[in-house]
Amino acid sequence: DMSQQDKQEEENANKKRSMVPMSREEYEAQQAVVREVYDEESGRYRLVRGSGEIIERIVSRNDHQRINQTATQGDGSSFSNHIFSASIRQKRY
Repeated sequence: DMSQQDKQEEENANKKRSMVPMSREEYEAQQAVVREVYDEESGRYRLVRGSGEIIERIVSRNDHQRINQTATQGDGSSFSNHIFSASIRQKRY
């Protein structure tokens, strides 16, 4: 069981550590972590490297066409909703 002082010292050490530049090994370990994240805006799953960098995924031609078709439909839907709501706002005035 850690005392309150031990917890405080550990927290202070972690804060100091966060202000120190990463070593090459720590950076490479962080970059080695790749996760799949759902992007609500585009409706796609994206590969994201540890630092937040988006990684492109290689897909077949058919998958590429399907992804682009879905994205284009989503873009069109978003645009039409925006235009529709803007026209309703203008009619109010």
